[in-house]
Amino acid sequence: MSNIYNHQRFPPPKIGAKLQLLRLAENLTLDELSEKSGVSTAILSQIERNKSNPTLSTLWKITQTLDHPLENLLGTNEPANTVEKINNNTTPVIFSEDGGFQLRILGVVSILESVQWYDFKAQPGSSLISESHGKNSTESVTLMKGKLEILIEKKSEIIEAGETLRFSSDVKHQLKNIGKGVCQGFMVNLFSPVF
Repeated sequence: MSNIYNHQRFPPPKIGAKLQLLRLAENLTLDELSEKSGVSTAILSQIERNKSNPTLSTLWKITQTLDHPLENLLGTNEPANTVEKINNNTTPVIFSEDGGFQLRILGVVSILESVQWYDFKAQPGSSLISESHGKNSTESVTLMKGKLEILIEKKSEIIEAGETLRFSSDVKHQLKNIGKGVCQGFMVNLFSPVF
């Protein structure tokens, strides 16, 4: 009977990426979610990095604060729909700290632990600063319009419309619109080594 609950057969769900997406969809920082939920910033950070297995009580506080059902965070065994249409006005949107970089979350919740993707618009001079996405992570940025500078630690790369830049995103990085007009493009984050 004890083999039924063996952690190798039934490992606990990794919810870090899902929690981060739900938090970003509400445009909350870790500190803001901590203040609203009563869960410490350190614990929230550990959960998002899959370094902690939170209690049911902690998960309940977080999901209630984010106004999402607990099952959205834990996932279900129900088969996925084969067709899903999402209207433009219901696609979650997050903004950079300066407000000029807008990302629409296009990713599917069930695969957030391995892939996340977005489309983005960036006003001239605006930038998006990101911390490390974790060990072995890769980011791919494809620009459809404009001119973008990507700072990876202290290295600078510039891409223009029609170009793609892929880089290891396990370090702090920044995307900045250095053109005179609006930048538009797509961003994909992969959480396993690809090159």
